[in-house]
Amino acid sequence: MNSDRGATVIGYWGPRTQPVEGIAAEVFSFLHSLRNIDPALGQAWVFSPETAFESTDLSVEGLAKIFRAAKDVEGQSVAAFDLGYIVSLLHPDRYQFLRIQFSLGRNVPRVPNLVNVTLPPEKQAIGEASRLLTAGVGDAIMKAIIEQWSPDKARWGTPVYQKAQGKKAGEVEVGWETYIRSGIDLDHSKLPVVAALEELPNGTLIRLGEKPLDVDIADILAVREALGYPV
Repeated sequence: MNSDRGATVIGYWGPRTQPVEGIAAEVFSFLHSLRNIDPALGQAWVFSPETAFESTDLSVEGLAKIFRAAKDVEGQSVAAFDLGYIVSLLHPDRYQFLRIQFSLGRNVPRVPNLVNVTLPPEKQAIGEASRLLTAGVGDAIMKAIIEQWSPDKARWGTPVYQKAQGKKAGEVEVGWETYIRSGIDLDHSKLPVVAALEELPNGTLIRLGEKPLDVDIADILAVREALGYPV
């Protein structure tokens, strides 16, 4: 992969109303899971670049306060019943290019809830940060999202993979790893030879080899075909 934008691990699902206290507890648990996956994911996340030199309270109570204070780009509160809560947490060193975006508590059709972990671009992932782009770490992040939020869909993907498939609204985006909840049709006979399936409690995880940044586009398109999409 050669892109100025990093890989992303994202899970998303439909309307799910939640109180901010419950959201804060889930996010706290997820951040704890990330710390256990790799030290680079256990940094003192900050709410915005302006707070990079301050201590951000990431306790359940502190996170609830952050989510309550979340604003949209126009400075208006988005903590309404339908729109939910939108928050991004950043790595304190902005040159690490690590970010977690949360859009939770939404109850609007066709406007998904989501959790999105943005990893550093390959050229920035040097030294210990290179572990973040390995199969072991990527798989662990995917499963942490799946375990915490039981999404309808999830994937570990890159801009290159995304561009190659021309996904339409409502379709599952395919990546190095792709998760689909139980009930989504999958034609196993059309899956590529490299595809490995792992059955999880509420869905299926499809993995295309052990090199997240080196997936054959033909294999991604084959998974799309197995999902019933045009290629």
